[in-house]
Amino acid sequence: MENFNLTEDQSNALIYFQEITQIDSNEIGIQCLSMHNWDVQRAVNTVLTPNSDLPSTPEIVQNEQRIPPVTSVTARYMPNYALQLFRTPLSFLYTFYLKLQPFLPWRIIRAAFSFFRSIIWTQPRPYPRPYPGPDPGPDPGPYSRPDPRPDPLKEIEDYCRYFNNKYDTKHPTFYQGLLSQVLRDVQREVRLLFIYIHDKNSTLCDRFCHEVLCGDAIQLTVGDNLFWSTSLDTQEGAAASRLLTANFYPCLCIIAHHGSQQTIQFKLDRYTDCDQCLAEIINAVENANQTLQYNRERRTISNSRDRLLEEQNAAYLDSVRIDQEKAEQRQREENERRKLEEEEQKKLQEFTDFRDRLRQSLPSEPSSTENDIIQVSIRLPDNEPIKRRFQRTDSAKLLFEFAWTNVNVPNQFELLWGYPRKRYQYEQLGDEIIGDLMKGNTETCFLEQIDEDR
Repeated sequence: MENFNLTEDQSNALIYFQEITQIDSNEIGIQCLSMHNWDVQRAVNTVLTPNSDLPSTPEIVQNEQRIPPVTSVTARYMPNYALQLFRTPLSFLYTFYLKLQPFLPWRIIRAAFSFFRSIIWTQPRPYPRPYPGPDPGPDPGPYSRPDPRPDPLKEIEDYCRYFNNKYDTKHPTFYQGLLSQVLRDVQREVRLLFIYIHDKNSTLCDRFCHEVLCGDAIQLTVGDNLFWSTSLDTQEGAAASRLLTANFYPCLCIIAHHGSQQTIQFKLDRYTDCDQCLAEIINAVENANQTLQYNRERRTISNSRDRLLEEQNAAYLDSVRIDQEKAEQRQREENERRKLEEEEQKKLQEFTDFRDRLRQSLPSEPSSTENDIIQVSIRLPDNEPIKRRFQRTDSAKLLFEFAWTNVNVPNQFELLWGYPRKRYQYEQLGDEIIGDLMKGNTETCFLEQIDEDR
């Protein structure tokens, strides 16, 4: 194509056109594409349309160079009616596909196809063996019901019993729990974790147990740290072997937590001699103590920070509680004050109504020409005296009722008159009349306020 001086886009269009139409002639392809302004879709539609005229002697001008015409062209199709009937629907479907392709949700289609394929073609898998062990016999098939998995804790108990019976009980105390539990405990208690994975079929593991694990030196080295052990044929042993990437047995590792991460401080690569192995373990423990010290310092700082935070929270809660108590006290005082004001307003309103009723029920004042008249003057503490004439036969309580009709008279008071002066209160008077208590024609009374408590 380089002889025709085509651009990269034109070369790609020509290749795509030839793949679809199966026309090997470059001249025919270039002529068809140039007739349709290098629109591949239009050129393909023209070629695949029945009775279309293909150029047989094309003359193409590229960069002012004329290409000699081609005298013969071999087409890879047969101009018969059966083939035309077959190509017509294909041409229509291809044209429809090209127009619809940009709008198709290909991701959704692929996901749906994968989902249905997984339902139709996926076959059930046989249930995996729970742990290594002796061959139970021929495979019963993928649809048979598998045996239930054994309890991991029961497996660890059986292993500890096996170890004590075969070797000796004089060994570091084994942690009776799962691997996840012991990892949490050593992190919480800031201690080292010794992990030993035993292979029952290994003679080297037998030597290691007799020479190292059942000796006094390893117990002194472990000290108050935790020791966890199990065999390779248990679920926890297989999980620990994958976690530690164990390739050699006996597998002994020392794990310490550096911050929130688990780090392997020591891993036994090979076992040849007891003394050399113990020296490596002791050296690893001494180096791991630095990590433990870092964890303890970090735990101390964290505890101090937590304690300080708790104290600050407690002080804040106390201040909030005190503020709430003060606010509640102010609210109670405000409610009491409002209640007293309401009671006072109620009393004032009641006394105002009482005074209005007295004014309406008070008998009219007698004239000065009538007989048995007494002129009474009541002196107030801070105001002008009030005066009125009374019949001698009027009730003595009428003196108090007349005084109450004046706005300057308090609610509770007593009257003093006579020589020597006597004190009279409204509640103390009974059926006495004014003439019994006052003998003269004019009398002067003194009004004194009294407390409501009295």
